[in-house]
Amino acid sequence: MEVYQPVERSSHSTVQVGDYLYMWGGLHDDLPELVHNNEKKKSMCSVVEVCHVPTGEWVQKPTTGDPPLGVWGYAAAVIRNEIFFFGGYCGHDQCYHNSLYSFNVDTFNWKELSPTSSHYGPMMKTGSSMIAIKVKDEDYLVVIGGGGSSSNNNPPQPGAQYSDRRCNEIHLYRLKTGKWTSPTVTGDRPPPINSFTLTSITTTTAILFGGYDVDEWSNDVYVFEFTDTSVKCTKFSNPGGSTNIPDSVTDRMYPSLSVWNETQTTHWIIEFGGMRDGSLISDTRFIEISECCREVDGGREC
Repeated sequence: MEVYQPVERSSHSTVQVGDYLYMWGGLHDDLPELVHNNEKKKSMCSVVEVCHVPTGEWVQKPTTGDPPLGVWGYAAAVIRNEIFFFGGYCGHDQCYHNSLYSFNVDTFNWKELSPTSSHYGPMMKTGSSMIAIKVKDEDYLVVIGGGGSSSNNNPPQPGAQYSDRRCNEIHLYRLKTGKWTSPTVTGDRPPPINSFTLTSITTTTAILFGGYDVDEWSNDVYVFEFTDTSVKCTKFSNPGGSTNIPDSVTDRMYPSLSVWNETQTTHWIIEFGGMRDGSLISDTRFIEISECCREVDGGREC
């Protein structure tokens, strides 16, 4: 029996819900070039790849509703049984998006929450990142950074910087009202940046690592602390430490990364796809994260 494997791709996301990973879109060879939207593109984007993490088995499943047009370089985050997709690049000319969609993993149905617009919301962009936070028992989405074309940019966000088509915008989307807001930003705000990783620490904090800012790749770390109206940024430069991760895992660009907590002490980073030496990759890598700290007499020993 032939084992199903998703096609090679990069600039996509995989999102975990329970014991499953959900992967959509991305840049791959079969995607129609220089097309805003047609039946072939819609058909190809109306499927989701699903991985059962305990067994590592992939299947492809159809979806209903209209999928986003920002098919690669988008940002994704999950709240309970819904995956949210922001922005992305359409694949032709300077067609970037700032739309927000939800995808229900129970019904496999797409829903547009906020359409692409040049009049409100974040910049139309790719390469941003998004997380979910919870403040005062309310759900919010946070979108940070990214890059796009200055020719179709929205009105600049107060306090944000725009340089070489990149930005350091920070926007909140309140699910209860369906509105974008601009929080008050204090501390060490990152420079205009894209293609970084953004990961939640708690329901109101997150960590940003790496990315491309101005003209070089960064290895700076930023920690964000959120309220419903503000965000405090703290920078940690040039983190130390080392890893024993093989080159087959690290020697690639634009893969998707997910974290699976198998037990309280066994955690995995799951990497799919990306690009190496100009070629797309379709392999799945599981990297076990070892416990490096333990509780000792009320403190932590690492």
